[in-house]
Amino acid sequence: MNAPRRGRGLTVIEIVVALAVLAILGALVMPNYGARVDRERVQGAAEALAADVNEARFEAARQGRALHVNAFGGPAWCWAVAQTPECPCGSGQACQLRSARERDHGGVVLASSGHIEMGPDGRSASPPGNGFELESARGLRLRVSVSAMGRAHICTVRGESLRYPRC
Repeated sequence: MNAPRRGRGLTVIEIVVALAVLAILGALVMPNYGARVDRERVQGAAEALAADVNEARFEAARQGRALHVNAFGGPAWCWAVAQTPECPCGSGQACQLRSARERDHGGVVLASSGHIEMGPDGRSASPPGNGFELESARGLRLRVSVSAMGRAHICTVRGESLRYPRC
């Protein structure tokens, strides 16, 4: 008499063991993934702010007149490249060339308010090192500062950023 043949496939126990192993591996990976997403968010916001500062520098020299980068902290933070230092950001104003708000960079806080003026020659009319700080939900803080020549630089104030040096 022949023994019954066993089917080709996985048993329920084998599937449950495989799912348990995947769940354990997923639990080990998630904290690293969350930290990376947090770091990428604040770095993206800092790079966008630096690009806007550099754009203000270029436009000031191109137009031959002063331009301003205004930043307002708080829960509904924003920054704007504007024609006047008093130009509010957050909603489309005639005096704005471009702006960004907290909803554009979720999970990031503008930790400082301030103002940078770019002179008609594209140089910073503000003191060298003047700038703004952005902070992630996990505490990574980056600073976007402006040199005397008007160039934006990003450095790490607090936390771990592999992309930017310490301030």
